Amino acid sequence: MTAVLHVLSDRTRNGALPLVEALAEAAAGGADVLQVRDKKVPASVTYDLVGELRASLAVRACHPQLFVNDRVDIAIAADLDGVHLAAKSLPVDTVHALRKRLDLTFAVGCSVHASDEAVAAERAGADYVTFGHVFPSASHPGLPPQGLRALERVVEAVSIPVIAIGGIDERNVREVLATGCSGIAVIGAVLAADRPRDAASRLKDAMASANVNPKVPFSTATTRKGNRG
Repeated sequence: MTAVLHVLSDRTRNGALPLVEALAEAAAGGADVLQVRDKKVPASVTYDLVGELRASLAVRACHPQLFVNDRVDIAIAADLDGVHLAAKSLPVDTVHALRKRLDLTFAVGCSVHASDEAVAAERAGADYVTFGHVFPSASHPGLPPQGLRALERVVEAVSIPVIAIGGIDERNVREVLATGCSGIAVIGAVLAADRPRDAASRLKDAMASANVNPKVPFSTATTRKGNRG
């Protein structure tokens, strides 16, 4: 099983195309997961954006997994495939318990910055973790990157999928995947491109040409239902 490509939304970093169109084009180019992330808008705005994105994906006959950042309520209300938790989100174990109580199957992921945090997240019930930033990143200006060895340590420490994030592009994705991580997450490398579809396609080609298998395939993260469109 090959590594997966996550594309995260950012209203401040998409290029010429409107955000929804850019995300849909990224999916058309091969993005496996689209994560809607906008921490500064009301829930209703994010909910509406998810609906617009689904409609745009349907036009293109694309079926990526749809995740939302932080908003567990939207993940449930919009019947999404996953929710990604950040430092100020609800605790992983709380969301894991809620999912079990409601008999839901959406994936629960969270951001970590060290191997001990990844281990704790796995014990709390996370289906996957995102680790970074691996390289210098526009999302974290002035903060030193974690580096490949730190990513490798996280991959070694857990038995759930690890998604690498931060400054990853076609030029360095091969060495990132060589750590055994389950995939990569990007923003600008795809959304800031004039043609997000082409950018995603090139990145997927570079990932495939790396010819390495992830330690844990992302498809095992959870028994996801898939989009219902």
